[in-house]
This record gives sequence, C-alpha cells and structure tokens, in this order.
Amino acid sequence: LEAAVEAGIPLVVSAGGLDMVNFGARDTVPEKFSHRQLYVHNKHVTLMRTDVSENREFARFIAAKLASAKAPVAVLLPDKGISALDAEGQAFYNPEATGELLNVLQSEIAAAGNSMVSVQRLPLHINDPQFAVELITAFRKVGGDNLSSQPPSTDKEGAGRNNATTDIIAPIQIHSEAAVSSIAPRSCPTAPPDLDPDTPRGAILPGLYELVSSGYPIIGGGAGTGISAKSEEDGGAHLIVVYNSGRFRMAGRGSLAGLLPFADANGIVVEMASEVLPVVKHTPVLAGVCGTDPFRDIPRFLARLRDMGFSGIQNFPTVGLYDGTFRANLEETGMGFQKEARGHSHNHGPSRYLLRMRS
Repeated sequence: LEAAVEAGIPLVVSAGGLDMVNFGARDTVPEKFSHRQLYVHNKHVTLMRTDVSENREFARFIAAKLASAKAPVAVLLPDKGISALDAEGQAFYNPEATGELLNVLQSEIAAAGNSMVSVQRLPLHINDPQFAVELITAFRKVGGDNLSSQPPSTDKEGAGRNNATTDIIAPIQIHSEAAVSSIAPRSCPTAPPDLDPDTPRGAILPGLYELVSSGYPIIGGGAGTGISAKSEEDGGAHLIVVYNSGRFRMAGRGSLAGLLPFADANGIVVEMASEVLPVVKHTPVLAGVCGTDPFRDIPRFLARLRDMGFSGIQNFPTVGLYDGTFRANLEETGMGFQKEARGHSHNHGPSRYLLRMRS
C-alpha cells in the first residue's frame, strides 16, 4: 500500500484473505502453531486461521498505511466473511475474529481523521457478486475525472477471424450493473499509417490502438483447450493465444514446462489449432512460435500458421526469458534472440511478447 499512497494513486481497498496464513504441506507448519486451527487444503498447502489479536494487528497495520493518503481511498468491508472458508458453515467461519478486523479497521481509519479515506460496511460476503459491483462502483467514484463511462466506438463490420476489424475487439463486457471504465492514458502512439487492411495486422491493430488511446486495457487470454478459448471469447477477450505452456497447464504442469525440452513446442501449437480455431468465431488467435526451432523453416512455418487461421504470433517459448551463462551459450551457438527476432520478422500479424534488447 505504501507505493500507491505515496504516489497519490486513488485506491479501492478491502480485506480479503486475512483470515488465513499459508504454509506448505502439513508437516511444514511450525510446532508453535500446532495447537491452532488448521485446514489442509491439499497435500501441498495447509492454512491456519488467524485469531482475534492477529486480526486486530492487521487492521492497525492497514489503517496506518492509509492514514497518509493524498488521493481518494475507498475501503469496502464485507460483514459476512472475507474468504471462501470464512463463510457460515465453512471451516474458518469466525465472526468474532473477522468482526475484530473490520471494527478496528473502521475505528482506526476514523481516528486518523483523513478525509481522503472513506469506509463502507456492507452486509455481504466478499465473494458475493454484488460485492464486486460495489467495488467497481467505488472504483469509478474514486477515479473521478480520470475515468470515462463509455467505451470507444467499435461499430465497424467484421469479416471473420483472419480478416478481423475492430468490432471483434470491443472492450470487455462486465455482466453486472457496473459499466466498463477506462483510465485516461498519459500518452499513446497511433497506428502506423501504412497498415494494409487486407492483412490480419492491418485489420486488427487499428482497433487495438483505439482501445489503448481511450484508456482501455487489451485483454489477451492463453488457451490450452477448446473450451477455455470458447470461454475467453464469450468473456470478451480481445486476443486469444495458443502456445505450448497453455497445454502443459491444462495437463497439470507448470508454465515453465514450456521453456524446457519436454515436447515439440511448435508441434503442440499445430496440434492445438484443430481444437481451438474451429470454436473461436471472431476473436483473433495468436500462435506461440519457438522462433529458434532448428528443425523448421520458420518463414514457411509462419505461412502455414496463417493458412490454418491464426491472425498473428507471439514469440514463446522465447530465449529472452533466459539469462546468465545459459543465455550466453545460446547466443554463442546461434540459437539466441537474434535468430528468434529474424524468424519472427516474417510475421504479418500482431505479436505479443516484447523484450528490450540491450547492447
């Protein structure tokens, strides 16, 4: 909270998750906490319920951070619980401990006398949909003149995913009473004037520039399965990305598996294309390309991806995420970032991963 408060950034604050402390497996919990209320979430995660005195200290800590706020701060406190486990009938439901947190936080903020900080108690649980609506309403209020209530106009006709225009990249729709908000950017480049509208790049990028210049974020979602891609499109994502780590995550492995020699990264993308592309109707889909693949002619591979229906690429797996001796060895053996960049220079659609090259 310190950085935002010192910078004078408007804030919306709540108290989610303060009912628990996370440990690893059950046998990693320190002996001094063995008598406390514990909840084994799974074999890797054990949670400990925080008590009344701890919640009192949490409240004082947060209130002290907010006391010097120079911009509006809205504190919203849900009376019916602050986590999924802190709900009536659940393992960590403890009205006394949660009540202490909320009561002390409210009283300490009031005692500080900073008119920039307001507190609102709500008869809701933190996971109630209405609480989310209240948070967004508060966000719009504290943002003041920095927020606009209407998204930019995107009333242009589209012609499918590969020839997509800005109608497919309208701002994310929130299915509640709260409207989408934008934050006015300090500066934003404009779309290059020489874009060819007959290419995916020329059809898609103007709309993305329009979103950014209007203060809206560009939302890209990684899809490891057809159903996740379909859900992302239904949710209003502006871009969908198919890359090897998405498939590893759906298989229960970590994202870093995509950077290790466990499978053919480019082959996985081709395989996933038949699952994802048919179910995505309008949203541009990017392919994660390993540009240093020594067993593929990258320009021909990119042409194949475009013919399959991809609108652009991202450079993932990327050697840009490696450093140290291993990165130096990759560069020395001709499998470094320069090769990756040369391979991706043949792309005519949008790209996603950007890395600053240092001399």
